[in-house]
Amino acid sequence: MFRGIATTVLAGAGAIALSTGAFAETVFNYSTWVPPTHPININLYIPWMKLIEKETDGRVKFRVLPKPVASPRAHLDAVRTGQADLAFSVHGYSPRRFAAYLFAELPGIGDTAVASSVALQRTHDKLLADKGYYTGVHLIGMNTHGPGLFHHSKKNIMSPDDLKGEKIRTGGPVPKAIVEAWGGVPIRQPAPKSYEILSNGTATGITFPYESLVSFKILNLVPYSTYVPGGLYSSSHYLVMNQAKYDSLSAEDKAVVDKYSGEAFARMAGAGWDKINDEGKAAAEKAGNHIMIAPKAVIDAAKELTKKLEADYIDGAKAVNVDGAEVLKYYHAELKKLSGN
Repeated sequence: MFRGIATTVLAGAGAIALSTGAFAETVFNYSTWVPPTHPININLYIPWMKLIEKETDGRVKFRVLPKPVASPRAHLDAVRTGQADLAFSVHGYSPRRFAAYLFAELPGIGDTAVASSVALQRTHDKLLADKGYYTGVHLIGMNTHGPGLFHHSKKNIMSPDDLKGEKIRTGGPVPKAIVEAWGGVPIRQPAPKSYEILSNGTATGITFPYESLVSFKILNLVPYSTYVPGGLYSSSHYLVMNQAKYDSLSAEDKAVVDKYSGEAFARMAGAGWDKINDEGKAAAEKAGNHIMIAPKAVIDAAKELTKKLEADYIDGAKAVNVDGAEVLKYYHAELKKLSGN
């Protein structure tokens, strides 16, 4: 999903140039733990910032910091304390803190990031917005990265037994649980180490969306991709802004930020992810990789395992005073509306 942490801000598309003018500017420092030229910055976060800059006539500006101010999971607190003014992170990187949001990472939620992202945002707005998860920061919005797959160095996954004993790099708690349930060995390493652990044999496979094959340069290391319709899993992300910095804006400029927050952000972010996932798949096809839809044995096993994962989610949500069954029911109803089926 993500490439190595940037240590320099690259010129051109990798950073937003700041212009000078006679009017007062409010500059937001954006901390990114992936390079400025990473596809999610180029296709999602930087275009979002440019929209704000344009519609505020340059009164609001964004500057990409030369290096991240914290680890990926610590970016929420970094924005809260003012180390950065804007940053994104991943719910699954803090599974206890964000147990209520793991419904958006379960198998089979959909084939497009737009639908799953908008449904996630709507579910947050209706059922989770008053729970205090983002106290101290201003939440811009959230999204998913779209369907995740199995990618392997030697074989497609034809049945759950094909994972027995296999060392598979996993990210969040859901792909980890799937690999464990099917007899595999989860390798818990940060995403930026993907190339290293695959090239040296520490892992023989990985769970990622298509985009990551290109951005992590692992296209040739894992030439076998197995797609479970609706996604084997997904990953949900959020973008937050420093509360004091947001509060310092004029009412006019706050209105611009708000215009591109919430569902508008989710739709834009989902579209960005769908674009880069399509590009990743196209690159794999061009390289001659072995891409296949999972056979019935894998699909049936994923459906059966999803029942347990949903039950586990409900239990975990209950522990933080959230009605997980209600969340799942609402989320899937919104997915159905957005997907047209």
